[in-house]
Amino acid sequence: MTEKRSRKRRAIERRLDEILLIAETIISKKGLKELTLQEVISKSSISRGTFYKLFPSKETLITYLGIKGLNYWSALMEKAAEYDALSRERLLILYATHVLCNRLEPIYYKCIFIANAEVNRMAVDVELNAILDDRINNLISFIEECIHLAIKEGNLKMPPNLSTLEMAFFIWANRYGATIAAYNYQMSSADLTLKYKIYTDYSLDNMQWRPLSTEINYERVLRNIFNTFYKKEKNIVKKIHPEVQPFSITEQSFDEDLPIDV
Repeated sequence: MTEKRSRKRRAIERRLDEILLIAETIISKKGLKELTLQEVISKSSISRGTFYKLFPSKETLITYLGIKGLNYWSALMEKAAEYDALSRERLLILYATHVLCNRLEPIYYKCIFIANAEVNRMAVDVELNAILDDRINNLISFIEECIHLAIKEGNLKMPPNLSTLEMAFFIWANRYGATIAAYNYQMSSADLTLKYKIYTDYSLDNMQWRPLSTEINYERVLRNIFNTFYKKEKNIVKKIHPEVQPFSITEQSFDEDLPIDV
């Protein structure tokens, strides 16, 4: 019986992979707005009835794409699992992988945020939304691990009446919100990437999360993370995205000739 269930599960996974690949191809050519279930069905080897059992709505398909994006993001983070560094340095793994997830898998990445929007969640079943939440909570858990490490190091003191998980959530929510709101940034033509880094250092410094940005160059730390754990991914990004777009908090210059203040 177990073997039979395993075969059935593998068959479902193959169908999911096929559909997600077709959807990704359509989106890359036409954009997400033009994605229709009818076109996906016409290009797949799956019957209409079976398809609608797996994907009863376009929103369900978007959520599956978002989950795939989160799985990719988490897999990138796992590559730096052995990074032996102070807590605030380790926190930059989240930033580095955020950049790479956006640049290397832009369709899956965009679907993370669309899938989590209320209007999309309302059209998706509870179980699938729970999987999406679980994957997002994995990222929040990484932040909480960094906070626990900071406390153990003596580099961070928690404020009263705020748990480590709550602190992790608000750090994540700040970054999540800034990612979404980047589309509305109209204050100047300045590099939003740099501005957000300045804000992040200011925010963590005011939390007294040591070492402070006046004591260590976190841009240098970030580049070291890219060069140590993500050299292959970094080189791919440089080839396919030679221009850095300023209006995002998920951009990063990989130009090794750029000066870094000591």
